[in-house]
Amino acid sequence: MHELIDEADFKELQALLADPARLVRSSSELALHAHDESPHPQHLPDAVAYPLDTPEISRLLCWAQAKKVPLTPWGAGTSLEGNPIPAHGGLVLDMRRMNKIINIRAEDLLVIVQPGLLHTELNQRLAKHGLFFPPDPGAPAALGGMMANNAAGIQATRYGASKRYLLALELVLPGGEVIRLGSQARFSSSGYNLKGLIAGSEGTLGVISELTLRLMGVPPEMAAAIVSFPDLQMAAATVVGIVQAGIAPAALELLDAGSIKAINAFKGLALEEKPTLFMEFHGNLAAVRAELAFAEERSRAQGALDFRSGLGRAERDRLWEARHQLYYAAAALNPGKRAIVTDVAVPISRLPQMIEFAGERLAQLGIQGPIVGHAGDGNFHVGLFYDPAAADELARAGEANAAIVKRALELGGTATGEHGVGLGKTQFMESEHGASLQLMRRLKGLFDPEGLMNPGKIFPA
Repeated sequence: MHELIDEADFKELQALLADPARLVRSSSELALHAHDESPHPQHLPDAVAYPLDTPEISRLLCWAQAKKVPLTPWGAGTSLEGNPIPAHGGLVLDMRRMNKIINIRAEDLLVIVQPGLLHTELNQRLAKHGLFFPPDPGAPAALGGMMANNAAGIQATRYGASKRYLLALELVLPGGEVIRLGSQARFSSSGYNLKGLIAGSEGTLGVISELTLRLMGVPPEMAAAIVSFPDLQMAAATVVGIVQAGIAPAALELLDAGSIKAINAFKGLALEEKPTLFMEFHGNLAAVRAELAFAEERSRAQGALDFRSGLGRAERDRLWEARHQLYYAAAALNPGKRAIVTDVAVPISRLPQMIEFAGERLAQLGIQGPIVGHAGDGNFHVGLFYDPAAADELARAGEANAAIVKRALELGGTATGEHGVGLGKTQFMESEHGASLQLMRRLKGLFDPEGLMNPGKIFPA
């Protein structure tokens, strides 16, 4: 038996749920909630609860505070930075059974949902209304987890990250108090933006129990293009030129030659294994044609080898599926290895310089891994693959990660553009935020005076 929740505690927790079977502690369930998709060390919780409504969450949080037991919210477990790992054990709240659409208000372009609903399922339901929720992190993530981490994804260049679509939320505070933040109005200048504080807080301030989200209309036209270049710097410079010209592609993804090799092998594609941009444009027909023509002109001026547009829907979908599965494609080329995935973002003009630095540092340290990113936002990732049984490889991967983050901060960027701080980026918070980190600590203390909400995340020990 684990030390934080004994037999008597377990029975008390069962009594707080309408169905006691929704509190579990089998070894298989605990193991499933001990890790996410990141390489960070696993930590077993003491028990896992599956709440069905806000009153149950409230009772569980009230109990946890009274008993001084750590509590960690859990979405779909797709995070890449250890965000939902119960680093201090205790109770995990798995929100996946709270997965209902409460109300679609198509006329107001909003939807009210429970936090366990997957964004992919939401968009399937919204399609018949001609609406969609734009943030797309690739993995089938839960909306509560996406908001808690302010997830972005491939469409962020045009549509922005999750926080942009948050109108209101219901939050259960430590101790069980339930509050509502925001409204259904699309704009408000009323008071502090507390809902914006919750977006990106990684479950360290409370548990999201309901979300009211702003939606967008499905664009009437879409066009995609694949552009290959002789080298990565030319591709990055093209990104800068397109964005600085005021063009906002729905997606502007940069992949190095290694990334293209990986997805060719993994998905059976035959793309030229050169640095490549995947572009997509949304809007009316005239606007899409104009933006596509400008992108081609700018690409060829920067030395593009090939610019292929006019892709059919099936080919477009296959390309984006391959992009979404790039991590698994790269892992297949590195059997038995794990990866630290960097997540820096820099001012757009600094992107070529930053990517050049990352490539040079990987070569110096003998690290293999893809360079890929949502380049239109200055956000890119490097997969630093290492053998977990080889201490020297792990050390070199960690050194490369730290060097890339340090350089991004020197260039006015951030340690994390979309994955969140979690466990892996706490070491960089002091350097990035300075004195304001202490203000964050004080805010954390106001919401969670006992420090029980998802402890070990965001703040360095």
